[in-house]
Amino acid sequence: MKSGHNLYMANENKRSAFTKATTFVKLSGIPGPRGYLYFKYVRLFQKNILQAFTKVNKEYGEIASFPWPMNSVIVYSPKLIKEILVDNNRSYIKGEQIEEIRAVVGNGLATNNNHDSWLKSRKLMAREFNKKSVKKFYDIFSKECHKSISQISSQKISQVDICEVMKLLTFNIATATTLGKKLSSEDAVKVNEAVHYTSIVTYERIFQFFPIPYWVPTLKNLNFNMHFKNLNSIVKGIISEEKNNKNASGESILEKLVQAKDEETGFSFKETELRDEILTLLIAGHETSAHTLTWAFGLLAKHPDIQQKLYFQIKDLTDPEEITNHPYLIQVIKETMRLYPAFPVLSRKANQNLKLGKYHLDKETNVVIPIYVTQRSTEYWDEPSTFNPDRFEGDSGEKLDKSYQYLPFSRGPRRCIAELFAMDEMCLIIKYFITELQFQLNGELPEDIAQVSLKPKGGMRLSLKTRVK
Repeated sequence: MKSGHNLYMANENKRSAFTKATTFVKLSGIPGPRGYLYFKYVRLFQKNILQAFTKVNKEYGEIASFPWPMNSVIVYSPKLIKEILVDNNRSYIKGEQIEEIRAVVGNGLATNNNHDSWLKSRKLMAREFNKKSVKKFYDIFSKECHKSISQISSQKISQVDICEVMKLLTFNIATATTLGKKLSSEDAVKVNEAVHYTSIVTYERIFQFFPIPYWVPTLKNLNFNMHFKNLNSIVKGIISEEKNNKNASGESILEKLVQAKDEETGFSFKETELRDEILTLLIAGHETSAHTLTWAFGLLAKHPDIQQKLYFQIKDLTDPEEITNHPYLIQVIKETMRLYPAFPVLSRKANQNLKLGKYHLDKETNVVIPIYVTQRSTEYWDEPSTFNPDRFEGDSGEKLDKSYQYLPFSRGPRRCIAELFAMDEMCLIIKYFITELQFQLNGELPEDIAQVSLKPKGGMRLSLKTRVK
């Protein structure tokens, strides 16, 4: 294999099962299941992670420990979460969840644990996700939305899997804004299949005691490597094409990153770094937004009164800035993310021996924050199972939004850099769809399952009616 091709292989980012097997941390001072009960919990985690995290919280309270080979503490307390993400953030690096995902996206901004290189990258990336930069994409958001709605209307579809509609829509937006072009139908299929397959594999590995190394030629590993190579090849080709593009318009994120340079330090992205950042944006960007939008439309369909209230408040808005700043629309999205956070679990790892509240953590201790549970806890929320966008209204809503019991975009220096992009994108998509279509839910919302992002099991089938204006 040519050395040039090695630059684009993520094998060095694939986590070693040997490292996991030989790591031991002391957790004796922190309550948690031991013996037979420990293995019962492990089986529950492998079967239903969300149910397992909820049960741990009920049994052990603000923190629980799971010794070797998990070497983990699970943290539910907002006070302790603040210590981890903000007050003492330099004592933690990204955790096991990210270590597995790195096998796909490499060392992009979301996965990089080298603080100095992460900081340099974030400084350049931040330019593309401020309000001024995001506003330049409003036309793309609008164009792709109307194209999607027109396709549904022209086919006179009365029922759709809104999850598949949103995945295609946000994927088209991601490629247009990130790459500045639409992928061929063949490449689009390869990317979507790769994202789906690799996300399942990496998430399963997080809760396996000793995952089978990627180099072992099992059917799952062979399929994983095939999908990764497809992703890698497509992104590599696009980057090479862009580097040789003499007529670049400078409108896409990729075009800007290719040319980006920090005038103070002289830092610019190498090809491998570009690859990692673009893969991260393509994969993390469209899947998370698609699933959040899916849950939003499902909840609005389940609550027709809230859907109608939202419709009447936003139906006459035409200015994208008004839409993206509309209070009630933002409240609906925030409440959706409370019940169904795109990333239901955050993870960190102690990079030194330290204190967390009254507890001692050894270096290498995995720290898991199940925000899905905290955001639904009766300890921190009134009627937490109720979909109530009004809870985020006014000053009280502002306090909730800034609290550490609500963390859909994380918090602290590693807060999601694309938060503004995602919020504006979701505001505009919901506005355009709700204005044209009325959604109805037949039955109950589907079960939520965690596979990196939180998705509906079996999709989200909704009935549609064209609104009469």
